[in-house]
Amino acid sequence: MPEWEDQSTWQRLKEDSKAREDFLAKSQMFICHVASQACFHFLEWGRDEELSEALIAFNEAIDLFIADKGVPFLAFARVLIKRRLIDYHRKQRSQLTNSLDQEDIGRDIEIHLSLNEFKEKEQNRERAAEIQQFTQALAAVNLTFQDLVAASPKHRDSRETLLRAARELAFDEELWAHVERTGKVPMQALALKTQIHAKVLERGRKYILAVALLIANQHDYIYLREYVISREKGGENE
Repeated sequence: MPEWEDQSTWQRLKEDSKAREDFLAKSQMFICHVASQACFHFLEWGRDEELSEALIAFNEAIDLFIADKGVPFLAFARVLIKRRLIDYHRKQRSQLTNSLDQEDIGRDIEIHLSLNEFKEKEQNRERAAEIQQFTQALAAVNLTFQDLVAASPKHRDSRETLLRAARELAFDEELWAHVERTGKVPMQALALKTQIHAKVLERGRKYILAVALLIANQHDYIYLREYVISREKGGENE
């Protein structure tokens, strides 16, 4: 996802239909994930109309997004998808009593959320929801935010090493299945895969596990994931 790219990247997506089509295709997993959460059941492409609505909202987000406003694109798109689906279901329920014109006016007011409105009204709520959800995910593996803060490496080199280990853990299906099954990091297997000394991994175990949770569930933790990535890029160099 190009949410950390400059404005020229987004301008190309807005003007180049092929680039936009490719981006929409690559984003289908994210769109389906958000829409399924909003509808409280799994949705399937080609079967559920809600995904067509979600795709429209995601496409609108590309048109409305401005890269230098300090808003993560996926967070902005997530809200537009949820709002459009709320409107879609409201329309389905009330179509017998409300005219189409009235519903369309309501959609225009509710769906076309400007970035300024989003920044003022939505970001704090979205961050709070992510933190609450992540707190619950940490608790499931016997961690807390305090553990994460205490375990976070102060030096950039150490942080990059542990971030690499967290990525390997999150993206390896067998290793991550072990985490989901036991709530623990398979240290020996991770050391073998990453070639990072087992003592280094053990010292950073809590940090690795917490960050791997963010990466493995990246569609849920947009703000928190961006914080981790930006900290990696701009952290201390001691």
